[in-house]
Amino acid sequence: MGTTIQSLERGLTILEILGNAGRPMVLNEIAEHFSLDRSSVFRLVATLVKSGFVIQDAETKQYSLGYKILQLSAALNSHSYVVDLLRPVIRTVQNQTNQNSHLAILDGDQVVFLAVEQPREHLSLHVSVGTREPSVVTALGKSLLAFLDEEELAKTLKNVRFEQYTPKSVMSASRLKKDLKAIRKSRLAFDDEEYRPGIVCFAAPVFDQKGEVLYSLGISGLREVIKPDQTRFGEIVKRAAEDASRLLGYTTRGNQ
Repeated sequence: MGTTIQSLERGLTILEILGNAGRPMVLNEIAEHFSLDRSSVFRLVATLVKSGFVIQDAETKQYSLGYKILQLSAALNSHSYVVDLLRPVIRTVQNQTNQNSHLAILDGDQVVFLAVEQPREHLSLHVSVGTREPSVVTALGKSLLAFLDEEELAKTLKNVRFEQYTPKSVMSASRLKKDLKAIRKSRLAFDDEEYRPGIVCFAAPVFDQKGEVLYSLGISGLREVIKPDQTRFGEIVKRAAEDASRLLGYTTRGNQ
Protein backbone atom coordinates (compact mmCIF):
# COMPACT_ATOMS: atom_id res chain seq x y z
CA MET A 1 0.00 0.00 0.00
CA GLY A 2 1.30 3.48 -0.86
CA THR A 3 2.03 6.31 1.54
CA THR A 4 -1.08 7.95 3.00
CA ILE A 5 -1.73 11.44 4.38
CA GLN A 6 -2.31 11.07 8.11
CA SER A 7 -4.23 14.31 8.60
CA LEU A 8 -6.62 13.35 5.79
CA GLU A 9 -7.15 9.93 7.33
CA ARG A 10 -7.95 11.56 10.66
CA GLY A 11 -10.39 13.95 9.01
CA LEU A 12 -12.19 11.07 7.33
CA THR A 13 -12.28 9.25 10.66
CA ILE A 14 -14.02 12.24 12.21
CA LEU A 15 -16.68 12.08 9.51
CA GLU A 16 -17.19 8.39 10.27
CA ILE A 17 -17.41 9.10 14.00
CA LEU A 18 -20.10 11.75 13.50
CA GLY A 19 -21.96 9.60 11.01
CA ASN A 20 -21.98 6.52 13.25
CA ALA A 21 -22.98 8.51 16.34
CA GLY A 22 -26.35 9.44 14.89
CA ARG A 23 -26.42 12.58 17.04
CA PRO A 24 -24.43 15.82 17.49
CA MET A 25 -21.21 15.51 19.48
CA VAL A 26 -19.07 17.89 21.49
CA LEU A 27 -15.35 18.22 20.81
CA ASN A 28 -14.31 16.16 23.84
CA GLU A 29 -16.38 13.20 22.64
CA ILE A 30 -14.68 13.31 19.24
CA ALA A 31 -11.23 13.71 20.81
CA GLU A 32 -11.74 10.52 22.85
CA HIS A 33 -11.32 8.52 19.63
CA PHE A 34 -7.79 9.86 19.06
CA SER A 35 -4.46 9.74 20.86
CA LEU A 36 -4.05 13.45 20.11
CA ASP A 37 -4.27 16.56 22.22
CA ARG A 38 -7.57 18.41 22.17
CA SER A 39 -6.17 21.37 20.21
CA SER A 40 -5.05 19.12 17.35
CA VAL A 41 -8.50 17.52 17.12
CA PHE A 42 -10.05 20.98 17.21
CA ARG A 43 -7.98 22.08 14.20
CA LEU A 44 -9.06 19.01 12.26
CA VAL A 45 -12.71 19.62 13.07
CA ALA A 46 -12.39 23.34 12.30
CA THR A 47 -11.04 22.48 8.85
CA LEU A 48 -14.04 20.25 8.18
CA VAL A 49 -16.38 22.99 9.40
CA LYS A 50 -14.73 25.54 7.10
CA SER A 51 -15.20 23.25 4.10
CA GLY A 52 -18.84 22.47 4.91
CA PHE A 53 -18.41 18.78 5.70
CA VAL A 54 -19.15 19.42 9.38
CA ILE A 55 -21.37 22.06 11.02
CA GLN A 56 -21.36 23.40 14.58
CA ASP A 57 -24.39 24.55 16.51
CA ALA A 58 -23.69 28.10 17.70
CA GLU A 59 -25.48 27.57 21.03
CA THR A 60 -24.61 24.01 22.07
CA LYS A 61 -21.18 23.98 20.36
CA GLN A 62 -21.96 20.46 19.20
CA TYR A 63 -20.81 19.12 15.84
CA SER A 64 -22.69 17.14 13.21
CA LEU A 65 -22.30 16.25 9.53
CA GLY A 66 -22.70 19.22 7.19
CA TYR A 67 -24.44 20.01 3.93
CA LYS A 68 -21.49 18.88 1.79
CA ILE A 69 -22.13 15.30 2.91
CA LEU A 70 -25.72 15.67 1.76
CA GLN A 71 -24.57 17.00 -1.61
CA LEU A 72 -22.25 14.03 -2.13
CA SER A 73 -24.95 11.61 -1.03
CA ALA A 74 -27.45 13.17 -3.43
CA ALA A 75 -24.96 12.95 -6.29
CA LEU A 76 -24.24 9.29 -5.56
CA ASN A 77 -27.91 8.42 -5.30
CA SER A 78 -28.64 10.27 -8.53
CA HIS A 79 -25.98 8.35 -10.47
CA SER A 80 -27.09 5.07 -8.89
CA TYR A 81 -30.63 5.70 -10.08
CA VAL A 82 -29.43 6.46 -13.60
CA VAL A 83 -27.26 3.32 -13.69
CA ASP A 84 -30.21 1.16 -12.59
CA LEU A 85 -32.46 2.80 -15.16
CA LEU A 86 -30.00 2.42 -18.04
CA ARG A 87 -28.58 -0.99 -17.13
CA PRO A 88 -30.90 -2.87 -19.54
CA VAL A 89 -29.72 -0.65 -22.41
CA ILE A 90 -26.07 -1.23 -21.53
CA ARG A 91 -26.65 -4.99 -21.38
CA THR A 92 -28.41 -4.92 -24.75
CA VAL A 93 -25.37 -3.24 -26.30
CA GLN A 94 -23.11 -5.88 -24.79
CA ASN A 95 -25.32 -8.67 -26.09
CA GLN A 96 -25.56 -7.18 -29.58
CA THR A 97 -21.83 -6.51 -29.93
CA ASN A 98 -20.28 -9.10 -27.59
CA GLN A 99 -17.89 -6.32 -26.53
CA ASN A 100 -17.32 -4.41 -23.29
CA SER A 101 -20.11 -1.85 -22.86
CA HIS A 102 -19.87 1.11 -20.51
CA LEU A 103 -21.62 4.15 -19.07
CA ALA A 104 -19.40 7.04 -17.98
CA ILE A 105 -19.40 10.61 -16.68
CA LEU A 106 -16.90 13.44 -17.01
CA ASP A 107 -14.85 14.44 -13.96
CA GLY A 108 -12.49 17.26 -14.82
CA ASP A 109 -10.35 16.04 -17.70
CA GLN A 110 -11.07 12.36 -17.00
CA VAL A 111 -13.96 9.98 -17.58
CA VAL A 112 -15.18 7.77 -14.75
CA PHE A 113 -16.89 4.44 -15.46
CA LEU A 114 -20.26 4.21 -13.68
CA ALA A 115 -21.39 0.90 -15.15
CA VAL A 116 -19.64 -1.91 -17.00
CA GLU A 117 -21.04 -4.97 -18.78
CA GLN A 118 -18.48 -7.45 -20.11
CA PRO A 119 -18.83 -10.58 -22.26
CA ARG A 120 -18.38 -13.87 -20.45
CA GLU A 121 -16.20 -15.16 -23.23
CA HIS A 122 -13.51 -13.55 -25.39
CA LEU A 123 -12.88 -10.69 -22.92
CA SER A 124 -10.40 -8.40 -24.67
CA LEU A 125 -10.04 -5.69 -22.03
CA HIS A 126 -10.91 -5.68 -18.35
CA VAL A 127 -12.31 -2.48 -16.87
CA SER A 128 -14.31 -1.96 -13.70
CA VAL A 129 -16.67 0.56 -12.15
CA GLY A 130 -14.66 3.53 -10.94
CA THR A 131 -11.98 3.18 -13.62
CA ARG A 132 -10.66 6.55 -14.79
CA GLU A 133 -9.31 7.32 -18.23
CA PRO A 134 -8.14 10.52 -19.94
CA SER A 135 -11.04 12.14 -21.76
CA VAL A 136 -9.14 13.59 -24.74
CA VAL A 137 -8.04 10.21 -26.14
CA THR A 138 -11.12 8.10 -25.43
CA ALA A 139 -14.44 7.84 -27.22
CA LEU A 140 -16.34 8.05 -23.92
CA GLY A 141 -14.48 11.22 -23.01
CA LYS A 142 -14.73 12.94 -26.36
CA SER A 143 -18.47 12.29 -26.60
CA LEU A 144 -18.82 14.21 -23.31
CA LEU A 145 -16.34 16.99 -24.13
CA ALA A 146 -18.08 17.62 -27.44
CA PHE A 147 -21.19 18.91 -25.71
CA LEU A 148 -19.60 21.23 -23.17
CA ASP A 149 -20.21 24.91 -23.79
CA GLU A 150 -17.21 26.97 -24.89
CA GLU A 151 -16.42 28.25 -21.40
CA GLU A 152 -16.55 24.81 -19.79
CA LEU A 153 -14.46 23.27 -22.57
CA ALA A 154 -11.82 25.99 -22.31
CA LYS A 155 -11.64 25.50 -18.53
CA THR A 156 -11.24 21.74 -18.94
CA LEU A 157 -8.61 21.93 -21.66
CA LYS A 158 -6.61 24.44 -19.62
CA ASN A 159 -5.62 21.62 -17.27
CA VAL A 160 -5.12 18.92 -19.89
CA ARG A 161 -1.72 17.41 -20.57
CA PHE A 162 -1.70 15.91 -24.05
CA GLU A 163 0.25 12.68 -23.64
CA GLN A 164 1.22 10.30 -26.40
CA TYR A 165 -0.21 7.03 -25.12
CA THR A 166 0.04 5.59 -28.64
CA PRO A 167 1.22 6.92 -32.03
CA LYS A 168 -2.43 7.85 -32.73
CA SER A 169 -3.06 9.90 -29.58
CA VAL A 170 -4.51 13.39 -29.96
CA MET A 171 -1.65 15.75 -29.12
CA SER A 172 -3.11 19.25 -29.45
CA ALA A 173 -6.18 21.27 -28.50
CA SER A 174 -6.70 22.32 -32.12
CA ARG A 175 -6.86 18.72 -33.32
CA LEU A 176 -9.16 17.79 -30.45
CA LYS A 177 -11.56 20.67 -31.18
CA LYS A 178 -11.77 19.55 -34.79
CA ASP A 179 -12.72 16.06 -33.62
CA LEU A 180 -15.27 17.43 -31.16
CA LYS A 181 -16.95 19.50 -33.87
CA ALA A 182 -17.46 16.35 -35.96
CA ILE A 183 -18.78 14.47 -32.91
CA ARG A 184 -21.35 17.17 -32.17
CA LYS A 185 -22.64 16.79 -35.70
CA SER A 186 -22.68 12.98 -35.87
CA ARG A 187 -23.35 12.30 -32.17
CA LEU A 188 -20.85 9.47 -32.33
CA ALA A 189 -17.24 9.39 -31.10
CA PHE A 190 -14.55 6.95 -32.21
CA ASP A 191 -11.25 6.12 -30.51
CA ASP A 192 -8.99 4.47 -33.07
CA GLU A 193 -6.24 3.07 -30.80
CA GLU A 194 -5.64 6.52 -29.30
CA TYR A 195 -5.34 5.30 -25.70
CA ARG A 196 -4.42 1.62 -25.93
CA PRO A 197 -2.70 -0.10 -28.86
CA GLY A 198 -5.00 -2.59 -30.52
CA ILE A 199 -8.15 -1.31 -28.75
CA VAL A 200 -10.83 0.74 -30.51
CA CYS A 201 -13.96 2.24 -29.02
CA PHE A 202 -17.26 3.83 -29.99
CA ALA A 203 -19.28 6.11 -27.70
CA ALA A 204 -22.31 8.36 -27.98
CA PRO A 205 -23.74 11.11 -25.78
CA VAL A 206 -26.73 10.49 -23.49
CA PHE A 207 -28.99 13.53 -23.15
CA ASP A 208 -31.20 14.24 -20.14
CA GLN A 209 -34.60 15.93 -20.07
CA LYS A 210 -32.94 19.38 -20.19
CA GLY A 211 -30.98 18.47 -23.29
CA GLU A 212 -27.71 18.33 -21.34
CA VAL A 213 -25.11 15.59 -21.81
CA LEU A 214 -24.04 14.20 -18.44
CA TYR A 215 -23.32 10.63 -19.53
CA SER A 216 -21.80 8.76 -22.44
CA LEU A 217 -22.43 5.18 -23.50
CA GLY A 218 -19.94 3.13 -25.45
CA ILE A 219 -18.12 -0.08 -26.29
CA SER A 220 -14.47 -1.10 -26.47
CA GLY A 221 -12.78 -4.09 -28.01
CA LEU A 222 -10.04 -5.48 -30.21
CA ARG A 223 -9.32 -3.63 -33.44
CA GLU A 224 -9.53 -6.78 -35.56
CA VAL A 225 -13.01 -7.55 -34.21
CA ILE A 226 -14.62 -4.09 -34.32
CA LYS A 227 -13.13 -2.36 -37.34
CA PRO A 228 -14.33 -4.85 -39.98
CA ASP A 229 -17.89 -4.28 -38.74
CA GLN A 230 -17.51 -0.74 -37.48
CA THR A 231 -20.55 0.70 -39.25
CA ARG A 232 -22.87 -1.75 -37.51
CA PHE A 233 -21.17 -1.31 -34.15
CA GLY A 234 -21.36 2.46 -34.43
CA GLU A 235 -25.08 2.33 -35.21
CA ILE A 236 -25.76 0.01 -32.26
CA VAL A 237 -24.01 2.41 -29.87
CA LYS A 238 -25.70 5.48 -31.31
CA ARG A 239 -29.15 3.87 -31.21
CA ALA A 240 -28.59 2.70 -27.63
CA ALA A 241 -27.58 6.21 -26.53
CA GLU A 242 -30.78 7.53 -28.11
CA ASP A 243 -32.78 4.92 -26.18
CA ALA A 244 -30.97 5.88 -22.97
CA SER A 245 -31.70 9.55 -23.62
CA ARG A 246 -35.41 8.84 -23.98
CA LEU A 247 -35.36 6.98 -20.67
CA LEU A 248 -33.92 10.11 -19.06
CA GLY A 249 -36.74 12.21 -20.47
CA TYR A 250 -35.05 13.63 -23.56
CA THR A 251 -37.30 14.40 -26.49
CA THR A 252 -36.16 15.83 -29.81
CA ARG A 253 -39.23 18.05 -30.02
CA GLY A 254 -38.61 19.60 -26.61
CA ASN A 255 -34.89 20.16 -27.17
CA GLN A 256 -34.54 21.58 -30.61
